[in-house]
Amino acid sequence: MAWPLFLACAFGAEVIGTMAGFGAATILTPIAMVFMDVKTAIALVACFHLFGNASRLFFFGRYVHAKTWAQFGLTGVLCSLLGAALTAHLPSEIIKCIFGLFLLVYVGGSVSLPEHVRLPHTPWTLVGGGAASGFIAGLIGTGGAIRSACLLAFGLPRDVYIGTSAAIALVVDATRLPVYLTGHFLPSRMIPLIVSLIAAAFLGAWVGRRLVQRVSTSAFHRFVLVMLALMGLKFVAEGWHHVAAFR
Repeated sequence: MAWPLFLACAFGAEVIGTMAGFGAATILTPIAMVFMDVKTAIALVACFHLFGNASRLFFFGRYVHAKTWAQFGLTGVLCSLLGAALTAHLPSEIIKCIFGLFLLVYVGGSVSLPEHVRLPHTPWTLVGGGAASGFIAGLIGTGGAIRSACLLAFGLPRDVYIGTSAAIALVVDATRLPVYLTGHFLPSRMIPLIVSLIAAAFLGAWVGRRLVQRVSTSAFHRFVLVMLALMGLKFVAEGWHHVAAFR
């Protein structure tokens, strides 16, 4: 009876992730850890995240902004490898706190002074954002929030934003998933669940697409900012909890 509940959670995470352009893996990973060990949970959610981004590209792929994808995605892949290599040597809990605080400051500034606090609309924002999000993804397992913060600075139309974000994330997923598979993090008994996650990801992306089409661009941007704020609070709370535990 646990797997239907897990698949329902995966479906809900993909609906939210499709609407916001990020967040599906961050929502589902802690839930997955309730059902299975940590390594299996990370690998399984990585598969789900790959399926989810592929599903978003099925619906929004024609809107991908190729130049933005190239400038952001290539540095993201390289720096994600660097971040993953340094994970064992750096205090990731402190990184979580700093990252969460950055998101909260960004959201607060965007709400109070939206025209003055946006990141500059230059190629260096994309290159730097790709590097930062990739590095953070390597350290703490998710870089979607910082990717979203950078892409929002360019005022991309809603469908272009979702499609481009999914295309960037798909490249990052494709680079890290083989590491999990060669490490045998996914036992063969998980294959039926993995196949079921394909359906959950596709249906979640379809529902998310239908819902996001009913939301205005301004309301959609507010929704993304709320998601950024919630994720910032989550990272600060998790990071502080671990730091305090080791005092």
